[in-house]
Amino acid sequence: MNTVKQIILLLVLALLFNKTQCQNIIKAKVFDFEKNTVLQDVSIRVQGTKKGTYSNTEGIFILENITPDNILVFSKIGYETRLINAQNINKKIYLEQEIKALSEVRLRTFSSSQLKKVTPDQIYFSKQDINRLPFILGEKDVIKLIQYTPGVQQATEGQAGFIVRGGNSSMNLTLLDNIYLHNTAHLGGLFSAINSDFVKSLEFSKGGFDARFGGRVSSITDIKTLKTTNTTNFSGSLGLLSAKLTGNIKVNEKHNILLSGRRTYFDAVKPFIKSQDGILSKDSNYFLYDFLAKHTFKTSKKGQLETLFYSTKDDFFDKTKGRDRQLDWGNILIGTTYTHKFSEHLTSETAISNSLYEFSFASNDVIFDYNVTNSVNIINLSHHFKWKLPKYILKIGASYNRNNILPKKVRATVNNSPLKILNQDVFKYDDVNIFGDWEFSISEKTKIKTGLRLTLFKNKANPLINSAVFYSVEPRLSIKHQFKANQAFKFSYQRLSQFIHQASIDSFSLPADFFVISTDAVKPQVANQASLGYVYETNDLQFNSALYFKNVNNYSEFANGSINNIFSNNIYTDIVLGHFNAFGLELSASKKIDKLTAQSALTLSRTFAKFNEINQGQYFPTNFDRPININTIVNYKLNNKVELGVLFLYTSGQNYTRPRDIRIINEEPIINFESKNASRYPSYHRLDLSCTYAFKPKGSWQSKLNLTLYNVYNNKNPFQITFSTDGNANDAFVEIIETRDNLFPFLPTINWLFSF
Repeated sequence: MNTVKQIILLLVLALLFNKTQCQNIIKAKVFDFEKNTVLQDVSIRVQGTKKGTYSNTEGIFILENITPDNILVFSKIGYETRLINAQNINKKIYLEQEIKALSEVRLRTFSSSQLKKVTPDQIYFSKQDINRLPFILGEKDVIKLIQYTPGVQQATEGQAGFIVRGGNSSMNLTLLDNIYLHNTAHLGGLFSAINSDFVKSLEFSKGGFDARFGGRVSSITDIKTLKTTNTTNFSGSLGLLSAKLTGNIKVNEKHNILLSGRRTYFDAVKPFIKSQDGILSKDSNYFLYDFLAKHTFKTSKKGQLETLFYSTKDDFFDKTKGRDRQLDWGNILIGTTYTHKFSEHLTSETAISNSLYEFSFASNDVIFDYNVTNSVNIINLSHHFKWKLPKYILKIGASYNRNNILPKKVRATVNNSPLKILNQDVFKYDDVNIFGDWEFSISEKTKIKTGLRLTLFKNKANPLINSAVFYSVEPRLSIKHQFKANQAFKFSYQRLSQFIHQASIDSFSLPADFFVISTDAVKPQVANQASLGYVYETNDLQFNSALYFKNVNNYSEFANGSINNIFSNNIYTDIVLGHFNAFGLELSASKKIDKLTAQSALTLSRTFAKFNEINQGQYFPTNFDRPININTIVNYKLNNKVELGVLFLYTSGQNYTRPRDIRIINEEPIINFESKNASRYPSYHRLDLSCTYAFKPKGSWQSKLNLTLYNVYNNKNPFQITFSTDGNANDAFVEIIETRDNLFPFLPTINWLFSF
């Protein structure tokens, strides 16, 4: 009997000991009660102590040295605070959304806190920031979010990409899950090439670049797609102009799939609008689509493999006013990233990818019928380590790129006879990079981030160029001095190199740009940039300002109106090198007053270039000089169901070089141009209004109805300036007539948005 009692006593003690041990470490996941989706950045603290943590991007948190009598406090803005006894913790914790007036909740406005960052010109946007954007034709566009920050503008209506501190679109590097994305815009910049529904976060830098980023001299946009969750859920929208659907699909505990697709159908709504101008006229047509597929494989508790495929496509034709013009372009991306967590402080990331961009343009603008194509193909392999410790953050790594660029391939006829043009060969080059970043504090108020990037560039000879080798040393330095709890000064300097050159068709606003590589005659572009910033923040107000100066050497242009170069036998013969200086003042403020949130940005800037061979060696404004840029965004939450939005944009027009006439000399047409960039487009401005009504949720099903009024006062912003001719190839003199076309008139749209 005594033996039985001893056994029972031992079992009880073992159970108690086991329970105590189980409670010593707590690991669980936090969910939204209504949506059943994971919640990140939830604060979990032990009541009465300083011990605590936050849930990660997958909603998971871990707490150590917890006793059964500890009380855990779960809190997150917008959710009811919940207290749970440690011994009652389950693997899944649910939080309910907080129900009270919005005026009692203080929210940060669009951009994340700049006080926390060392660099003055780096902005982080979360999924919540994107969701607070106003609707534009039923879309909340993440690339537009960048364009609403100071120092950044859309090139012009109809052009791809955006301008950052005076640089052209080729000077911006955009990465989608570590894969290079060459073209970031669909036609007219109305939609970006990124469907924001699949975006988890975006980090944008116009200065103080991380050393692992390089090859561009203006900006870095690092986009991360949604992390796959442990539940299957869908979201999408259906509207008059476009439809899209995004699905996060759980296959099993190790495999998840993210799918997202979008397509427009402008042609379907044209009969109802009956526009005589722009994209909705009967003699023009346009459609776009993009599609993403991502597979996540958890190889182990510490390793994860993500494979992504992404494709975009634009197709446009224009047969108005006697023209016969057709464009199509698109990106195809595929890549794999493997991340491994060695410990709490050490992680690594390895990525391999291939990015392809192709562009085709056919027209009869001048006395020729011609077709031009170009392409960019990049294969990348990169690896880096990251040590994150309390006193410093260290990153080191290396990357390799194999690049193939076809600047142009031309087919042309004159009076139905082929025009003999020696088309360009594919240009090939390799670059190898070694990089390192070190962020540390020298006092409680002062932090420093310094980095160094070393690059070896080597091109391959072809019939047009000789082989060449270049080396670049690119130091980076950022300093933050937080002299008060809510105020700081920031300074940054960086030296950057770029090995490709963009030469644009000045008189076109279409994405018809040539890309050539550096040679022994056309040296790499080198930029030196310095900026000084000031930050002031309170709970409901953010104010940021910056002064910057940027100098870019070996900046490339065509010596004359670039359309002549379409028909030249060697694209390099007309390329000249000079430099440009860009300087400006950037101001932005965002404020929340009860139910109203407003953000406004102002940029005053100039960009001037100088070439010995152009404009008699005098400075002239570049294509991308924009003296004034203003944008304002206002959101008003009328109640829990109705949300109103206002967006206003104003920017100076693009400079361009107007062709005067065509002279036929020795049976060869020569186009005469005015002084470089002597003409400027009209200023671009637009007002958009939107209203969104949220229906009452039914279980996991949620939906909204959005009405957007695009370009409310129907301003005719030029999409393209085209030139027709009065004469034929047999004349000695052919007059050129200028015509300005607008793309997007006033457009009301209705979109139904849903998630389940």
